[in-house]
Amino acid sequence: MREDRIRSVVLAKWADYAPALPATQVRFLSLEPYLDEARRDERVRADVQAGWFDDFDAEFRDPVLADPVAELVVVCPPMMHDIIEPEPPRIQRAFVEGAFMRRLFRLLVEGTGWEADAQVRDVMARHFPFQLVAVEAVESAPHPAT
Repeated sequence: MREDRIRSVVLAKWADYAPALPATQVRFLSLEPYLDEARRDERVRADVQAGWFDDFDAEFRDPVLADPVAELVVVCPPMMHDIIEPEPPRIQRAFVEGAFMRRLFRLLVEGTGWEADAQVRDVMARHFPFQLVAVEAVESAPHPAT
C-alpha cells in the first residue's frame, strides 16, 4: 500500500470519528519529524527509559501516536508503509485502520496508561476484531534486522 493510500484510509476512518472529537487534529509526518515527535511522547519516553530499545530509530515501530491532552493524533505513513509492505493487501488495510483507531480511541476512553489501553483493546475486540487482530499479528511478527 502506497503512502498516499495510507493517508486516504486514515482520513476516511477519521471522518467517522471527527464529529465526536471536534477539537482533535490528525497530522501526517515523514519519518524523521515523526521520530522526533515520538521521542517527546510520554509513553515512548517510558519505553526508552525502561531500555526497550537498543537503537530507537531502527527499532521503533508504532506508526501512530495520540496525545489526549493536546487532542492530537500523529500518523507516519512512511513507517506504516514499511511495516505493512510484506503483508497481504487485505491485512494492510486492516492494519492501517486498526493502528489508527487504537490510538484515536485513547482520546475517547477514561483513564490513562495500561487502563486506557485495556479499555481501547476491549472496544476494538468487540467492535473491530479484524483490525485488532491485524494490528496485533503484524506487531508480533519479528521485523527484519537493518
